[in-house]
Amino acid sequence: MKKKLKLIFLVFLFNINIAYAEEFNITSKSAILYNMNEEKILYQLKSDEKLQIASLTKIMTVITAIENNDDLEKKVEITKEMLQGIEEYTQVGFKVGDTPTIKDLLYGSMLPSGADAVNALAISTSGSISKFVDLMNEEASKLKLKNTHFDNPVGMDSDNNYSTTSDIAKLLIYSLKNKTFKGVFTAKEYKIDAINKTVKTTLTSYSRSYGLDVSNITGAKSGFTDGAGLCLASTATIDNVDYLLITLGASTKIRSNAVKDSLEIYDYYSTNYSYQTVIEKNQKIKTLPIKWGKEKNYIITSNQDISLYLSNDIRKNRIKYIYSGLEEINYKYKKGDKIGTVKIVYENNTLYQYDVYLEKNLEFYHPVLYGIIIILTFLMLYSLKHILKLRNYKRNRRNA
Repeated sequence: MKKKLKLIFLVFLFNINIAYAEEFNITSKSAILYNMNEEKILYQLKSDEKLQIASLTKIMTVITAIENNDDLEKKVEITKEMLQGIEEYTQVGFKVGDTPTIKDLLYGSMLPSGADAVNALAISTSGSISKFVDLMNEEASKLKLKNTHFDNPVGMDSDNNYSTTSDIAKLLIYSLKNKTFKGVFTAKEYKIDAINKTVKTTLTSYSRSYGLDVSNITGAKSGFTDGAGLCLASTATIDNVDYLLITLGASTKIRSNAVKDSLEIYDYYSTNYSYQTVIEKNQKIKTLPIKWGKEKNYIITSNQDISLYLSNDIRKNRIKYIYSGLEEINYKYKKGDKIGTVKIVYENNTLYQYDVYLEKNLEFYHPVLYGIIIILTFLMLYSLKHILKLRNYKRNRRNA
């Protein structure tokens, strides 16, 4: 939302545009959707329930590695230790002796979800996987992810490796502010020169195998284990609205369920909600009298168009603009002084609220001078009345 010098916006409440779980036919156990234009929550389903998160763990893995490596072009030699214990998990295909860069490992961890890339990142960054996991948990603590804990960087099933959709959303919002992370998260493919291989986002395979239209999804990290089910963290841009969505625990009966659930939620909001103008520039809000002013009234108007993300079935003729504040302006108020507050209200819900400031200096008659003018005017009227009375008296005497 644009910053204004004369209008300071205070509140943006989504009291009338929260969808409920029964509106969606999804298999995910938990979900949370943000409107990233405002960083506002649009939809929640058990968003604070602790669940296993599979490869969404790698969101923390990648941001932790980025923040603890100054040189992303530094080469890492793949060791036997880095390839142990990951036989059952997806891998990029590194072999002992390969020398990818840290940057290669970031993309290898995120796009194809390679466990070999993850282990190489962890060991090259901290010396051991356990020390790297400590860094991950320190990061979670720093970000106040109170319902999150890690015990491995890959996302292996574990009672001690869990989070919530709410916490993962906070983590992803934070991570996307990092330019390097955003580049990795939103990439569709990446060439790893060290092994002459191009890795692609797992979202590509879902689109190709299940005929799903994922063209609006701008970035994604999928996950799957028996314990976690199907998971997806994604961002999307639809009709100039940026969304961020986390889903956890979708049914594994159909491997595309997490993607299908996400597309259904995105489709619902992009179809039923949009940015709508609720007040227009120069729209008259209130007229205030000016005491002792050279102008009789001061008109409060909106100095910009205000658009809010609202349900498409909102009836704009029912929107009310409620002003509270000064009922009269006097000489004590100068340009820039706060004179009141305007609430934009729809069916008893406050959609928006902002402070109103005096936008110009007003000219006033001085109170003492104004009093003198009143007294002189009274005296003149009194004298005129006396003169007329005297004339009438003289006229009546002549006619007698």
